[in-house]
Amino acid sequence: MPNPLTHFEIAGRDGEALESFYSQLFDWSVTRRDAGGFPYGDIDTKANPGLTGGIRHEPTGQPEIVLYFKVPDLQAAVDQAQSLGGKLRIPPMETPEIKFAMIEDPEGNPVGLMEGD
Repeated sequence: MPNPLTHFEIAGRDGEALESFYSQLFDWSVTRRDAGGFPYGDIDTKANPGLTGGIRHEPTGQPEIVLYFKVPDLQAAVDQAQSLGGKLRIPPMETPEIKFAMIEDPEGNPVGLMEGD
């Protein structure tokens, strides 16, 4: 069974500029909130039920786009990714909203994994 794409994030050093760019380019509505001490823009994805999106402000990080895929067992998916040559970027963690981890594929591309709904 394929793992459905469930969330996407666009990250960059100037989150406000990215919010403005994508809002104007795609006519997105972006709502800014504090996400544990850093600004995060929630993208209104009502036109695509089951898909959420966000824009992350990463002042010291690299620009990147991360796709998150729903998995039935987060730790098992992380273990399998590592056994296939992937690397762990963010270990499994739980927030009030989600349980997630981030890996890198063998080429260094970030891939998000999310467990549950």
